[in-house]
Amino acid sequence: MAEELDDIGRETAAMMRQMLQLATLVALRTRERGQKEAEARVRVTEARQKEGRERRLREAADAKARDPRNRELSRILERPTMERGGVSLEKDRFSAQAEASRMAAQQANRGGVRYDSVERRTALAQHLSRMGISPELQSVRMLMEVGQAQSAQDAVRAREQEAAQRRVREQEAHERERERARSRERV
Repeated sequence: MAEELDDIGRETAAMMRQMLQLATLVALRTRERGQKEAEARVRVTEARQKEGRERRLREAADAKARDPRNRELSRILERPTMERGGVSLEKDRFSAQAEASRMAAQQANRGGVRYDSVERRTALAQHLSRMGISPELQSVRMLMEVGQAQSAQDAVRAREQEAAQRRVREQEAHERERERARSRERV
């Protein structure tokens, strides 16, 4: 009888070991499957984020391509420099328009910074690159800036002259007002 109990105990212990091994194997497989599912979810999320970034970049590029200013500038840059037979000294309507727009821009910028500095041009170039403007267009803009630049000394001198002219005008207006007040008192 004792032998039978020992055999039953051994069989029970062997079955318990097998059940424990099966439970461990099931737990490992479940954890492995969970990890694979989590990794798959991460890959899907990263793919969606990448697609979103690419879509936003494509939309921005499309919007930039549809902008009439960029189309006109790229058309001008693609046009060969010598379209006509030679250089003409006559002003055409485009140069007249460009002159008018340049004069309007100068009038609009009267209150702003009117002098040139390396720091200002560098900041402008960085701003243009952050906006996604191509390096060729940036160099065109920088050449325009340098071509219309004014040194800091000239800008200060011009501002001082404007201030002196403004003071003279204010004094003349004040004198005219006093003269009017005197003429009213006499009447």
